[in-house]
Amino acid sequence: MKILEPDYNSPPITDQALKILDVLQDKPGEWMKRKEIALALGKRRLTPYDIELLQRLCDEKLAEIGKRPNPTPIGFEYAYRAMSED
Repeated sequence: MKILEPDYNSPPITDQALKILDVLQDKPGEWMKRKEIALALGKRRLTPYDIELLQRLCDEKLAEIGKRPNPTPIGFEYAYRAMSED
């Protein structure tokens, strides 16, 4: 796991956020859909709080977010991956 300098302007990363980050780091370089992340956490779907934590991980440069096209009415889906430590 990558160690960061603390940012005292933002709240600490929670245990749930670290679980999500572990899921992403278990598949280095691979994009994961929200459903795949939820299943890896033992859930049917992510909660709004989980999605907020994913965004926080992206804001902290621990994860990356992307959009992929899909045939649903919304036309895209979000995918996430852990940032490489390079």
